Amino acid sequence: MKLVKSLALAAVAVSLLPTATAGAAEFYAGKKITCVVPYSPGGGTDSFFRVVVPHLARLIPGKPDVIINNMSGAGGLKANNYASNEMPNNGSEMLCAPWLSIAQLTKRKGVRFDYSKMRVVGGESAINTAIINKDVLVGGDRTTIGKGKQPLVVAGLSPSSTLDLRQRLGLDVLGVKYKYVPGYRGSAKQIPAFLSGEVSLLGLNYGTYVSVMKSPLVDQGPGMLWVDYPNIGADGGASANAVLKNQGVPALDEVHMKMHGKPPSGQHWEAYKVLDNLSSMGLSVWLPAGTPDAAFNALKAGWEALPNDAAFKAAHEKAFGKAVNFVNYKGALTAQNAVATVKPDMVKFFQDYIAQGEK
Repeated sequence: MKLVKSLALAAVAVSLLPTATAGAAEFYAGKKITCVVPYSPGGGTDSFFRVVVPHLARLIPGKPDVIINNMSGAGGLKANNYASNEMPNNGSEMLCAPWLSIAQLTKRKGVRFDYSKMRVVGGESAINTAIINKDVLVGGDRTTIGKGKQPLVVAGLSPSSTLDLRQRLGLDVLGVKYKYVPGYRGSAKQIPAFLSGEVSLLGLNYGTYVSVMKSPLVDQGPGMLWVDYPNIGADGGASANAVLKNQGVPALDEVHMKMHGKPPSGQHWEAYKVLDNLSSMGLSVWLPAGTPDAAFNALKAGWEALPNDAAFKAAHEKAFGKAVNFVNYKGALTAQNAVATVKPDMVKFFQDYIAQGEK
């Protein structure tokens, strides 16, 4: 009889516990969340999250208000350092930013953040490309890059930025000479530099191209899409992106084949493969360590509801010219853990390569 009574009491106690969804809804009801973006208004990252935020606010249990705070500085390091060390862990703020995995991997000077100690919510899988000034080429032929009347100058954010590293590695894989100029605070600063002829190549993801760059730099300016930076599969093979392929934009390995008559190889190509693995999330959402489970679960539920929400899908495709391709929590966690698997010799390569970019 005592056992039966104990089981009955336990059942009552369990029935009184709120469900995870209910707890999450109660947590954010009537509250506000600040999305901290590491770059200035008007750039690609800012534009992406300004499309995401209204729909995310609607889909987070509890329907909190979500606002954006632009915290630019040090190529994104300022906001990442803030999120890892100073951001309140009560669920009131989240980092909405490019994933600076290489900066953490190499322990670059100024890096005080550690993603392994933060809580990743999810991310976005980007289509990586670049815009180039047509005058860098001869007659629009991509295999003549660097031989035209315009010098090949790469506009950079910071030497540890995955966008910058992708451009540099791609050009080094092709064996092309170029000048690298870091320090531009997002695409809002890069656009005028490109139009003035100060720089001639900008790395970006396709969503930023459609929403921010296409009109001023391609439709009205001297730019064209340069190349598709392909994803690398588990077998080490490169895979072109259909969106760019349908527009006649060749993949990096295809350009290499046309220029040199053989597939890419060597240290820069191996480093490119590692970089691709560490940039499977283009943009990402993070919470500081110690954030309550109720807050995390609510944000996770909202993020994972976005790709199936008709209103968001329509807004996303209109703004960025491509279907939604988000990274869910499981995929984001795999990406987060991938940093620890990079071999020491490749870590050293990236440390030296970033140092070269800082000179």
